[in-house]
Amino acid sequence: MSDLTDDDLFLMVNMHGRNTGLPMIVWLGPRGGARHAARIKVQMDHRDQMDRSNLAVVSVQDDPPRVIEGSLGAADLAAVRRWIVLNRQAILDHWHEKTDGLELSQALKRL
Repeated sequence: MSDLTDDDLFLMVNMHGRNTGLPMIVWLGPRGGARHAARIKVQMDHRDQMDRSNLAVVSVQDDPPRVIEGSLGAADLAAVRRWIVLNRQAILDHWHEKTDGLELSQALKRL
């Protein structure tokens, strides 16, 4: 994912599966200057090493959440959807800069 800059990464919180219950790493950030709806980035593989070139983009507010860019297998997408629904308000609060990274991590629920 080439449009992810170092500045974007600086603002994002990454969450490993041991904290989310997902089989992959997810990245969450504030809206900043984005002109699109809330979304998260999801590593497309199950490695425990972050790889910013291997990310899918998943909507937060769509019902159900959908893959905007990249791809996820059916089981991974189903798990990510459940996690987003479980944590939608916490993700949106962070997106709208009502919470910082620490508050976000405290509010997120594990699958």
